[in-house]
Amino acid sequence: MDNAIVETPRKLTALVLGCALGLLAGCGFSLDPGHIEPADPGSLTCIDGVEIELLRYSTRCERPSTKSLVAEVGDEMEFSADQVRTLDAPCAESPNPGVEIHVAHSSLIFDFSNVANPGRFPVADFEGYVLDILPGEDNAHLVRATVDSEANSLGMEDADLRFDFDRLEVNFQDISYDESAFVRINLWFVSAALMEHAAQ
Repeated sequence: MDNAIVETPRKLTALVLGCALGLLAGCGFSLDPGHIEPADPGSLTCIDGVEIELLRYSTRCERPSTKSLVAEVGDEMEFSADQVRTLDAPCAESPNPGVEIHVAHSSLIFDFSNVANPGRFPVADFEGYVLDILPGEDNAHLVRATVDSEANSLGMEDADLRFDFDRLEVNFQDISYDESAFVRINLWFVSAALMEHAAQ
């Protein structure tokens, strides 16, 4: 699992983005040259029906939790606080807060309003949650992930995120939380077919 913690893709070149911008239509994105920007968030339906898997991971003991959660993305899909609590902390003394994780068309929301007690994630290279997009026909590819500065009470930064086309890693290492904690991560997806065309 230690090799699975990946760096932000360095092969997402201007060529790929340029081709994506030229071909992407009807998928909830506005076509601003040089950027992929979400249009109406409610119109981002490119990952509906895709199965995703959630697990806890820590580099302190180099292993994931022994349990994962799998769900299909759809309207108002979420991993409840009780479900997330079942993901055992991979290392001794790691917190296991009952955070709700909402997966929307173009965002991922961590809502700590149901945590029983304040806490702090340990210092580590990585201490947090991993979201895998499970293999499927014509799955959308994740091409960008950013922390929403207007919905972030935890002081997280884009550097706390790592992603590949089929994986997002959210690093909460050394971050304190209580019931008021909340962070939204904005996500950008393009179709697998579009990415294949862009790579040609």
